Amino acid sequence: MMNKVYVKPRFRKLKPNEFMTFWESLRDARMINNHGPFVLLRDPEVYKESQNFLIGNGIAGFSIHEGEMISVHKNNQKAEQANVRHILPKMVRCAFKYGARFNDCYGDFLANYYMKSGFIAVAKVKYADLDGDFINEEMIRFDNPTFYILIRGVKNVAELDRLKKKNAIAGLNEVKNSIKQFKSVEKAFEYQAELYNKIKMYGYKKRLEIIKNL
Repeated sequence: MMNKVYVKPRFRKLKPNEFMTFWESLRDARMINNHGPFVLLRDPEVYKESQNFLIGNGIAGFSIHEGEMISVHKNNQKAEQANVRHILPKMVRCAFKYGARFNDCYGDFLANYYMKSGFIAVAKVKYADLDGDFINEEMIRFDNPTFYILIRGVKNVAELDRLKKKNAIAGLNEVKNSIKQFKSVEKAFEYQAELYNKIKMYGYKKRLEIIKNL
């Protein structure tokens, strides 16, 4: 049995010419992980125009493309060997630091996890109404989960840290009745951008209040 190598989760921002390193990390993680289909594998050119981050040699990573946190992944084999767990909140914190404003994901579990990390779910689309790259036949075995669209809930990471210390971050159930349902992803994304522009001047508490009362 191989001895574990303990790695402190440190994010490395890749150089622009390392975009294929990121793409390959995401590809490998999707192939290994049972929930790989939950993460879209986009055209490599997307990552060429993005800010890309990795932990170690492909232990975990994420990208920021046009303000959206995308391609969040963890290679379970490498993460287990490096003893890296519960990494999503740290990735979200780093993404906020580098300007991420938007996010999307499949399923209630991930939507709730992202909310507990500082995002707020504002829109959703039934899997049956998705089209284009958002459709993956493998999702059938996951009961075709709902597609959620989220916006950044905090103004900065300092506010995020304060909220976490006070355990004052809302979960999915607290906003479920306020999440708008759309028949198309395009319309949901338009709503996401419009709503964020309306509330971006406020802090978390006010943003959450506005969203819950829409």
